[in-house]
Amino acid sequence: MSIDVKKILGKALLELCHKQSLQSITISQLLKETGVSRQTFYNHFKDKNDLICYIYDTFIVPDFHDDNMRMNFSDSLLQTFENIQKYHVFMKQACQMEGQNCLKDYIIEHCQHFDLKWHQDLYGSKPMPDELKFATIYHAHASSSMTLSWILSDMPVPCVEIVDMIVQMRGLGMDKLFEGSENKIQPYHK
Repeated sequence: MSIDVKKILGKALLELCHKQSLQSITISQLLKETGVSRQTFYNHFKDKNDLICYIYDTFIVPDFHDDNMRMNFSDSLLQTFENIQKYHVFMKQACQMEGQNCLKDYIIEHCQHFDLKWHQDLYGSKPMPDELKFATIYHAHASSSMTLSWILSDMPVPCVEIVDMIVQMRGLGMDKLFEGSENKIQPYHK
């Protein structure tokens, strides 16, 4: 059984967030907490923000990756929002941080990248039309913005409700935009 150093560091950072602010946690504290060497940390991560993005990818959005193009969007999004709720202390603090490699920017970029790849996969081998590409980018940014707002406002709407609203909004007009696809799949039908 191999040791997953990345997960060890990720879990430690999540735990430390309950003891002090994410902004104030240092790499040295994290290394002391885990027993991981400084060199090993930097073999895996560029900096603390890179670790934060890894936590997002691994603990928050595990279904939204390039190797998972056949997931059920609604179910995966609900799991994501439940994960955000589970790790709310971390997510809220991480989304308030600014600067290079900040999570807010990463969320928007990740969402856009995944959605473009996913929609293209669903559309088929021919390039998706410009209108679909525009709608995909638009909805990725709108969804990211609403998600960030939900996190920062302490999640005033239950997970199921916000997911239903996002799925409904993302589905508007998509049937028409996917008409020319090889697969005839509309990604936002339940």
